Amino acid sequence: MDRPRRTIRQPVKAPQLVGPEPAPRVSKRKATPEVDPEKFIKTILESSKSDLVFLDMTDIINNNTWSILSEESKAHLKTLLPRTAFKGFHAEELALDQMDVEDEKKDKSDAELNSSFFTDPHFLAAARTFQDHLYLNWFSEAHIAKVTKFKQGVVDGSLAAPWKDEVWERDNPIPVLDPSNNPTEPGSSFTCSSHLAGGATEIKLTTLAKNKIIGVGDVLAYRRSFVNSELVVEKDAMVESIHPKTFALTMVAVPGSTKDLPHSLLSDESTASPETVLSVTISGPSTLENALLDTDGRMPKSRRPNGNAWKSFSVWRWRPGAEYNPYDSRGGRENHGTLFYLRGSFFSGDLVGGRRA
Repeated sequence: MDRPRRTIRQPVKAPQLVGPEPAPRVSKRKATPEVDPEKFIKTILESSKSDLVFLDMTDIINNNTWSILSEESKAHLKTLLPRTAFKGFHAEELALDQMDVEDEKKDKSDAELNSSFFTDPHFLAAARTFQDHLYLNWFSEAHIAKVTKFKQGVVDGSLAAPWKDEVWERDNPIPVLDPSNNPTEPGSSFTCSSHLAGGATEIKLTTLAKNKIIGVGDVLAYRRSFVNSELVVEKDAMVESIHPKTFALTMVAVPGSTKDLPHSLLSDESTASPETVLSVTISGPSTLENALLDTDGRMPKSRRPNGNAWKSFSVWRWRPGAEYNPYDSRGGRENHGTLFYLRGSFFSGDLVGGRRA
């Protein structure tokens, strides 16, 4: 007898209660913060993180964007454009030898802009330059403050770049020949000393005064030719006193553009009234140069090019035993060379106490 087989059907499931699906919960959206228009414009036009740094400027400034501007905006922007950007301009106008300052201020609101202006290589180069400056953060307030400080320093004479000769001597020093070797002896040759001529730039004017290379009664004759204005300024100043500790020099000169000192100052016994002379205490030739140019008044600070004041002054002093000569413009003093020459000679050991070693 066969055994009954076991069924494999699934049993009938009991009915289940199905409730309504829960309503989806609406999540609260964060409120979009309000954008400050002034801060947004400042970021776009000044920050190195501006989107303008990476966008193609031709996609922003072109004929299409120009056409959607209002007439008022176009009239304002036209005042910023050169004459070459408008139709009807002739290249011959630039060849005319005349003052065009007033022409640039004329109303351009009625002029029609040339459609090729936005694809002109000059405009495209200017747009790329703007992006470069924006990327370098040159429009930021911090950088503008640095530029303003630099310009003010150039105008008032408190800021000047190192003169090119001094930089060259510092970076390319010339070896000084060792005098201990006699080149006249057979088999002898010059050897380079460890002292370098570039080190002479480290010597200050007060060092020369301390070592009596410059003394009381010496006349520092200033002469400089300004090529940009075809002006030659010549002016004498005399060492009135030297501070015993700091060795700062008190110089006297005649105010104005007068070159020569009065004989009352040049003589052994000075009798000039303090009201008639300019007195200035200096520790370097640049300070004296600025003081003389200020009192001369013909070369404003904003137009003074950088220069090496050490080469603009020559030292005039009496020979030992010489007397005052009333018929000489410097009282009989003789030229001992420029400050630049005396500084180099002192550094190389050729001068000791104002005389050659």
